[in-house]
Amino acid sequence: MSAALLALVVRLLPASRRDWGRAMLAESAAIPPGRDRRSHALGCVAAVVCQPAVLRTLAYPLAAVAVLAGVLRWSAGIAYQPLRWGVVGVIALLLAVALAARALGPVAAGRTARAVRAGGCLLVAALTAAFAAAAGHHGPPDEQARTAVPIFAVLLTSYLIGFLALTAARTAVTGRALAAGVAAACAAAGVWLALQVAFPPLPTNVGGALFAIGCGVAATLLARGGALAALSVGVLAPLLVFGGVVLLSVYGPPRLIPDLVPAALTPADDLANSRIEIQDPYVAMLFLACLSALTLTAAAVTTRRPAATMAAC
Repeated sequence: MSAALLALVVRLLPASRRDWGRAMLAESAAIPPGRDRRSHALGCVAAVVCQPAVLRTLAYPLAAVAVLAGVLRWSAGIAYQPLRWGVVGVIALLLAVALAARALGPVAAGRTARAVRAGGCLLVAALTAAFAAAAGHHGPPDEQARTAVPIFAVLLTSYLIGFLALTAARTAVTGRALAAGVAAACAAAGVWLALQVAFPPLPTNVGGALFAIGCGVAATLLARGGALAALSVGVLAPLLVFGGVVLLSVYGPPRLIPDLVPAALTPADDLANSRIEIQDPYVAMLFLACLSALTLTAAAVTTRRPAATMAAC
């Protein structure tokens, strides 16, 4: 058993350290069977596992298992079982996609690509947490299990794959273009949200948000960021707009909330229901981001960074 374990962990070593692993296997095999061989093999296993490259390889699946275990425990509070397992399934799907990220290629070298990938994954995680927290609390549970869960599975998965594809080493987008796209997306969403705070209430249509996002896309193209960077604006900016509207609708002062339920029995009910209703038009932002993410992924996987550029990065 110990020899088989050692053979397994040696496979986790990078190519540059694989000969060292084979030497340990040969040395362990030369020891007569018994306690000494087991002790030697287990010591070698510990030495291999402590290698930074192996720790990084093991960290992701172990973290995924820990997250899934936490979700299974937390989701016990969702009484409607089809909805509970639907939520668990969505999170398991996202974890599987994240673990399979190397199928799209490793992350591009450079701080910009790594920061964009990390930020994108954190944004998807935040949206997933919001979706999971709302499960069972907004609308009939059976309807949520039939419609909301499949829709959000597609939306969230498309965002995650889009961010992974955009920041892969094989994708023909430079760090400068990535930075330009992220800056334009943050500027478009930030300016639009600032204007809504300055001139309340929140609009009940997404026309202004679409105009701001279009300006961000145009600015990226004018800055010669390229089509992929422009598409990244179409993914990130709508998600930031949607997230900002949700935060303002929940935590913002009453002056930001339009009166959408005048037939409510009390002013407090009117405000509470209006805070919920104002979010509905901005669901369109989620579908816009999904469409942009799918287009971005298709463009990213069909283009290749030139070999010279990859070497320079």
